[in-house]
Amino acid sequence: SDQLSAIMLLIVTGVGLLIHIYSIGYMADDSGYWRFFAFLNLFVLAMALLVAADNFLFLLVGWAGVGLASFLLIGFWYTRPTAVAAARKAFVVNVIGDFGLMIAIFLIYGAFGGSLAYANVLHSTTPVDSNILTAITLLLFVACAAKSAQLPLHVWLPDAMEGPTPVSALIHAATMVTAGVYLVARCALLFSAVPVSLAVVGAVGGLSAIFAATIACAQTDIKRILAYSTMSQLGYMFMGEAAGGFTSGIFHLTTHAYFKALLFMCAGAVIHALGGEQDIRKMGGLRGKLTTTFYCFLASGLALAAIFPFAGFWSKDAILGAVLEQATTSGDPSWYVLYGIGLVTAGLTGFYIFRLIFVVFFGSYRGGPVAAHGGHRAGGNGRDPLANVHEPGLAMLAPMGILALLSLVGGAYGTPLANWFQGFLSPATLGAKDLSPTLFWISLAAGLVFALAGIAIAYLRYGRVTTVPVADESANGLITFLRRRYYVDDLYDAVIVRPIVALGHTLHTGLEDETLDGGSRGVGGFFSGLSDSLRSLQTGYARNYALLIFLGAALFLLYAIMRP
Repeated sequence: SDQLSAIMLLIVTGVGLLIHIYSIGYMADDSGYWRFFAFLNLFVLAMALLVAADNFLFLLVGWAGVGLASFLLIGFWYTRPTAVAAARKAFVVNVIGDFGLMIAIFLIYGAFGGSLAYANVLHSTTPVDSNILTAITLLLFVACAAKSAQLPLHVWLPDAMEGPTPVSALIHAATMVTAGVYLVARCALLFSAVPVSLAVVGAVGGLSAIFAATIACAQTDIKRILAYSTMSQLGYMFMGEAAGGFTSGIFHLTTHAYFKALLFMCAGAVIHALGGEQDIRKMGGLRGKLTTTFYCFLASGLALAAIFPFAGFWSKDAILGAVLEQATTSGDPSWYVLYGIGLVTAGLTGFYIFRLIFVVFFGSYRGGPVAAHGGHRAGGNGRDPLANVHEPGLAMLAPMGILALLSLVGGAYGTPLANWFQGFLSPATLGAKDLSPTLFWISLAAGLVFALAGIAIAYLRYGRVTTVPVADESANGLITFLRRRYYVDDLYDAVIVRPIVALGHTLHTGLEDETLDGGSRGVGGFFSGLSDSLRSLQTGYARNYALLIFLGAALFLLYAIMRP
């Protein structure tokens, strides 16, 4: 273990513990309570093994274990067809990444003298062919893109919302999706030796960030908005690592774990209070009923939007600063494009998260009456649809309060004034980009201005009106396009899924049923008929057998006489 493993283990076990405590309250009434915690512990164990491993073989074991645990947890409510389909989809897409990781490990074993230990591979003095090294890093990134839901292997992440909300918090904050960011940082020495691979990491990360942020602006499911937010933030982390700021990427990973876990916990509290409702079009006016949840949601939203002095402000601007520094020193204009994407995504982030906050907590309630649940007696006089809405119990509120505090001060260890995080992590990740004071303040101000602009637009559209205009957005062609997720899932279905299913059906009916099964049935029928014919000769009468013996002897005698 080294500094990187130590940081990751603290995040996995620390945030994982809080999610476990939260789950005690959230899953209290579920019939699969014990099974849920067995799977949850398996998930944390697999992730801990992944980040604590000192060689690529045990990394692969943890990597596959995380995939298995996510399959079990996403499909936890296995009586729901949508949950089963989502679990299967997540498993298949992640196996694509696992295949890339396995091929990369085979190449590493051959290129580095039969060793898979990090110490021997990452600090090897053996010269390696540049083409082999490029193949290794690109295959490693295929695994990272699948696990961290980057284009084009992102399609499993939104559907993973079919699992219980604590699962979403664990997948999106402390485990699973962070594995890809960790692997790039772990192999920083390999990636730094291949500029082409780093350029691919940056391009995919930037495109994924803005792709997911635009989709999040139009979603109506409270958990799917946060799911696309995760994809977008992971894109930020890969952008920072591509620019050489491996420390910045891991720094944002840690702060993101705080506020994204809290966002999902708050979303779970809202869903729990409304009896399972997840459509934000049927929410509104919940600030008075769920006051504590609202302030926790606000704290995590401000951290996600990177507003000073919340945790996300320091980590996101560290990434933008690393990209800007790379743009100014490399002379490659594509880095300026990537920096521009980062700024626009910052504005979109502020917009979609405060759109969510305004629609859920402000305005008037737009849903139906909420039935009493969770052991609480029905309240109110029957005219208030929110009479039975209440804050969650202490088991859910306590972890939310701790994460709200971390969302506020969790970036203090990585501020430019006293960057303890960079100093601690540098030996394992090649350090961080040193930004000139002028560029630092420019990047800081630009990121904050874009985020505030996004929040202001969200307020003008959703924060000042009694009836939030979410229900009327379906008439907008652009909104429909974004809600259908750029039709990427439809494209995959038409180009990959349906042809494979059609081919399978054709092979099943034509080759398996008619040819293979038909052929085997034909052979069986031939011998069955032959045996029936031979069986008719077995009569049991001695005279028949004597006649056959006589005929046989006559034929033998005739052959002997007529033989030349």
